[in-house]
Formats: sequence, structure tokens, C-alpha cells
Amino acid sequence: VLSSPKSKSLILCDVPGLIAGASEGIGLGHAFLRHVERCHVILHLLDSTSEDVIGDYAMINRELLNYGTGKLATMPQVVVVNKLDIAFGNEMEVDEADQDDSSSKKRFRSKAELEEKLREVIPHSRLMWISAKEGEGVDDLMERVAMFVKKVKEINASTE
Repeated sequence: VLSSPKSKSLILCDVPGLIAGASEGIGLGHAFLRHVERCHVILHLLDSTSEDVIGDYAMINRELLNYGTGKLATMPQVVVVNKLDIAFGNEMEVDEADQDDSSSKKRFRSKAELEEKLREVIPHSRLMWISAKEGEGVDDLMERVAMFVKKVKEINASTE
């Protein structure tokens, strides 16, 4: 349970380590995905230091689509890119020889470059950026997510 000064409490469901094949029962996939079915909004956390941020995003969404009836893939999402404190600095040297533009796996040189690629694959505009370690953007994220969850709950209640 999380609460912020500007919003009521918000219950978050953490689904760690969802892997490819989870929708077919690989790993703890079914247990995790069954838990997600009770949620109102999926907060999709991406690691900006990953070797394949776009692929990571696509894999999770494939698992959501392939699980059960595919209902999870239609749930509202907020995409959050984390680790901005180290993603585009000297710690993340990009090896030019390992990357050609045709590869789907790519480390990005800037936030703007990653954002452009994410906007091409995300079917909505709910994209946020944080550094959990430094606390940057976290309060804003929680407030916005709390407001969005409230809105989704109200819409769901009015259509039931």
C-alpha cells in the first residue's frame, strides 16, 4: 500500500520476473498473471539500462495477450522507464561495433532517442520517466497513477 500527500492510498501489485512463456505456465507465470487479473491498471516498469528495452516491453505485452482470453492486454497501462540516473551517462558506453541500425536490440544514447522508439510501439500516451534510486519523478508518478486508477475505477463502475 502506497500513499502520497495529495492522494489516497494506492494498492500496488508487484509482478517480478515475468519471463517469456509465462502465459503458457513457464516459471511462476500463471500465478503472477492470475494475480494481475484483479488489478485496474498495469504499471509497466522498464529498465532503461536493459540491452533490449523495446524487446522487454514487447515480450511482456505478448505474455499479457497470450494469457487466458487476452483480457490482460486490453487493460489500461502506464509505461514507466526507470534508472534514468545511469542510463545515458558514462556508465552506459555504447559499443558501436555491437550495434547496427537494423538490430532490434539497441542501447540508446539519449532519453529522446529511447522515447522516440517507445512512442512508436506504445499504443497510448502514458509514458513516464523516473530514477527510483534518486527518487526523481517517483512522487509525480504515484500521484498520476493514483488519479488514473481512480478514473479507471469510476469508468468501470459506471459500465457495470
